[in-house]
Amino acid sequence: MHTSSDPGGPHSLCTHPSPETGADLSVLTARRTDTWPMSHSIDAVRVLVTELHTEESTAEVALWTLGACALAFTGSLAADRWNRRRGEVSFWTAFGWSMVRIGSLLAALALLAVQVRTAGWITRADPAVGSWFAGHQSPALVSAATWVTRAGSPVSTAVVAVAVAALLARRHRSALPAAVLAGTVALAAVASVVVKDVVARPRPSRVGHLAAATDYSFPSGHVTGTVALLGALLVLMPAGVGPLRRTVAAASATVVVIAVAASRLYLGVHWLTDVVGGLLLGVAAVLVGALAAATWSARFPTVTRFEDRPVPALAS
Repeated sequence: MHTSSDPGGPHSLCTHPSPETGADLSVLTARRTDTWPMSHSIDAVRVLVTELHTEESTAEVALWTLGACALAFTGSLAADRWNRRRGEVSFWTAFGWSMVRIGSLLAALALLAVQVRTAGWITRADPAVGSWFAGHQSPALVSAATWVTRAGSPVSTAVVAVAVAALLARRHRSALPAAVLAGTVALAAVASVVVKDVVARPRPSRVGHLAAATDYSFPSGHVTGTVALLGALLVLMPAGVGPLRRTVAAASATVVVIAVAASRLYLGVHWLTDVVGGLLLGVAAVLVGALAAATWSARFPTVTRFEDRPVPALAS
């Protein structure tokens, strides 16, 4: 953060001249007395706000915030798994760590939204990525991207969610798995619309979009819905599924999400930060759905029927 070397300069943050002796007083260590003019404190606050609006300071704050979010997310996963390996499985402990993961994702999403709204440094890669996709157009790839983006549209996601939810309810003779799936997708869709309206980011200005787009750009509704649908299905996988099949399912879901995100970028209807925001929001919706299901299962164990086990586990 930049500070002026002149103690009396307009950008001085650390020191100010004493009104009586002319000596420098530290803003951080000076005692609050009647001799300390209120105008000096107001000036210090104004300087701090001005400095935080500079590009270098904003980038530093953003980096520290993203680092803290990543540390909280990975740390909560590690702590949760460590407790489970030791056999210390407590619902409220798992609940707390799950809340930490949800909070870290929402904090990262909020930071990204602020950066998008203010055209911050995080959005610098958006034009370059858009230009790269625009320079690699071909009829075959456009056709493939159009097919993928239609398959991953919010309407398609909703239809698949309702159909699969009905099958789950019939198979397991319980409304819980169906409610988890449908509720997760619905929550992601509503949250996406709300964030779009709040951020109000225009679509990329590329002439002749290769797909129809009428609403705001951030976050990508296609990516949000796809992540919510596939993530909820992974959460609801039966307990008897082996590690290999779980790994294959997770890898397949990852490939589908990447394909949907790439199709939106290729067709010129989204920025890179839009699809990243959709990913964060979709994962957060999945964790909320898993947490709600686990809470219901723990509170009403005699009512819940899902292969005779609590569903779903809070730890990923």
